[in-house]
Amino acid sequence: MDKKSQQQQAQVLPSWDLTLRQLCDVEMILSGAFAPLTGFLKQEDYQSVLDNMRTADGALWPIPVTLDVSPAFADSLVIGGQIALRDAEGVLLALMTVESCWRPDKHEEALKVFGADDLAHPAVNYLHHQAGEVYLGG
Repeated sequence: MDKKSQQQQAQVLPSWDLTLRQLCDVEMILSGAFAPLTGFLKQEDYQSVLDNMRTADGALWPIPVTLDVSPAFADSLVIGGQIALRDAEGVLLALMTVESCWRPDKHEEALKVFGADDLAHPAVNYLHHQAGEVYLGG
């Protein structure tokens, strides 16, 4: 699909305005810097990364890369549907097919990724107080 038809299609899709952190993740995915990842982790991959530091297919990956969103946005989506990922100015950056949607156990994530669920740790604090309640994979 060419860029113009992607932009036309995106006009009718649900849109998510990426946070700065999410924007960085999208740039890393699109540039190949997060290879072998080609998108945000699906729930099966997320859990495998937490448990084994590997994706479900066995690729070494140490930290979950997820798209965290609000419950209201997640409730408006269907598995298999697409969403438009936009920057803060509304510019279309990517289309994403939603392959999984779940509410993570952030206590478990903090313990397994950061070794503690201590709010004094900046990443744990972010996880509990800024990251969205629902994760999308795709």
